[in-house]
Amino acid sequence: MEKISRNQENFIIMTVIYDELNDYVAGQNHFRDVNEIILEITETPLKEHSAYVQNSIASVLSHYGEIVSAFQPHLRNWVWERLPLLTRAVLLMSYAHFYYVEKIDKRIVINVAVELAKKYIEEKQAKFINAILDEVLNG
Repeated sequence: MEKISRNQENFIIMTVIYDELNDYVAGQNHFRDVNEIILEITETPLKEHSAYVQNSIASVLSHYGEIVSAFQPHLRNWVWERLPLLTRAVLLMSYAHFYYVEKIDKRIVINVAVELAKKYIEEKQAKFINAILDEVLNG
């Protein structure tokens, strides 16, 4: 597989997480095998993706409940299950990136999340993502 940019990797991660959330809320109640998902979306086996992509997706799927629990107390007037799926995908990947994948400055993680949100979601959600991540990511 040819080398892709970190922005492209973040898009892949977000897309895989979104795809799984879509199935999850549709009643599947469990996540599919990561290899199956990534192959379906990128047509490239997971093992050919970077460790960053592999670890990010695996971290979100294996720590899903823990991550959601970390956001719950900060959602004031919101309920996790009522947030748009793409917003949830960005929040999940950001949390996993910060806590499980690599120790990186919180501002960088938030910036990546906000840029994804501005590009694929509405401006209001980008502001929400910025605010909630600023509270939840302590480091």
